[in-house]
Amino acid sequence: MRYRGPAELAVVRHGQSRLNAALAAAGPDGGSLDADGLPARDADVDLTPLGGAQARAVGSGWLAGLPEHRGPGVVFSSTYLRARRTAELALDAAGADLPVHLDERLRDHDTGPFGFMTRAMVREYDPEEVPRRLADRMHHRPERGESLADVLLRLRSFLRDVCAEYPGERVLLFTHEPVVVLLRGALEGLSEDEMWRISGEEPAGTASVSRWTADAAGDLRPDGYGIVTHLAGVGEGVRRVRM
Repeated sequence: MRYRGPAELAVVRHGQSRLNAALAAAGPDGGSLDADGLPARDADVDLTPLGGAQARAVGSGWLAGLPEHRGPGVVFSSTYLRARRTAELALDAAGADLPVHLDERLRDHDTGPFGFMTRAMVREYDPEEVPRRLADRMHHRPERGESLADVLLRLRSFLRDVCAEYPGERVLLFTHEPVVVLLRGALEGLSEDEMWRISGEEPAGTASVSRWTADAAGDLRPDGYGIVTHLAGVGEGVRRVRM
């Protein structure tokens, strides 16, 4: 399926979050996670100081540098705090006076109790969870969570609405890494295998920008993925591949 309507769709992954930093400090097979400063809910995880600097760099280093005819006309964000904060800081740094529309469909992949766990912690909690996930990565639904297919369905719903409601507009989104990868899959008609390759080999780094612009027929086509040049001198922080 091709998506057409907006003149451009740009997607920003949020800046480094406190959970990103805690998981990086623990290491992929760390036995435990330092939860000091982390809230009870994933939705309430804030940015680190580096993440805040990255968010401001999105505004001053990328958004403010766009030609006037390529500036966004409408902005959406995930309801999660780290995405909302990134949007707020980026728009402020760019001097862009645009309202941010919150949309629940842009929220992060809900992995139930496993979101705040290292791999070692997952194995201890449920030794069969990783084998179940690997057996069907798209459709496996973790305990009290959602599958990646669930995420993709809500994103397709979001894209249909944006395409119908914002013809000719330049739309800017602030969201999360799994959402960026799945949006790419939907917009470019990628197979599951292609999405797994991207998530492993081309992860969207913190505060990266990905963009799709309309071709002559109006279809949204790739125009840069995981761009981080605006972070020069700030730091890319860590990448967490969650798919």
